[in-house]
Amino acid sequence: MTRAVKKRAAAAAPVDANIIASSIHATRRRKGMTLAELAERTDMDKGYLSRVEHGQKSPSVGTLLKIAEALGVPVGHLFGENTDDNAVTVIRSTDHVDIADDSAEGPGALLPASGKRRLSVFMIEPGSDRLSQQADHPGDEFLYVLEGSLEIIFPDRVVQLDTGDAIHFDGHLRHQLRRMGEGPVRALVAVAQDLALRGGDDE
Repeated sequence: MTRAVKKRAAAAAPVDANIIASSIHATRRRKGMTLAELAERTDMDKGYLSRVEHGQKSPSVGTLLKIAEALGVPVGHLFGENTDDNAVTVIRSTDHVDIADDSAEGPGALLPASGKRRLSVFMIEPGSDRLSQQADHPGDEFLYVLEGSLEIIFPDRVVQLDTGDAIHFDGHLRHQLRRMGEGPVRALVAVAQDLALRGGDDE
């Protein structure tokens, strides 16, 4: 198995309506587009689109097609089934930039998930070559491999990471982890949840 990113057939699985809502919001923000601009491009009411992004309205297939076209992504991306290349960034250990700091004293404290903060940080140790439970959530996810090798399986691709490699991706993309090899595997995971949406063009 190579370390390259490999394409994979989309897995059949039910999609939470909230994932569609957070996917539209995250993609729009990543494209640098305001809600007003999206409304203009789709010829839809801004208030309606805001309710869609809040998960208060379930858009029709036709509406999703218009939104996907306006955002410049395949409609499958809004279901978490198609990975926009800009939504996943892989950082190999060879790409690291060393910063000398004699004051460093090891890893910081791990933060549990909380409704009062955007960021949660935790350590994972994937089991013996088993797929973890499929996950998707609003916000961003960052994973850094401390030891061993693992795979992150998206619906349409697989990314292998070795010690020192890292990856950043949109959390709404459905993903699973799998341990590679016989040795121990440890990784540090940070999840930044989306803040509560507020009114206005910049939400």
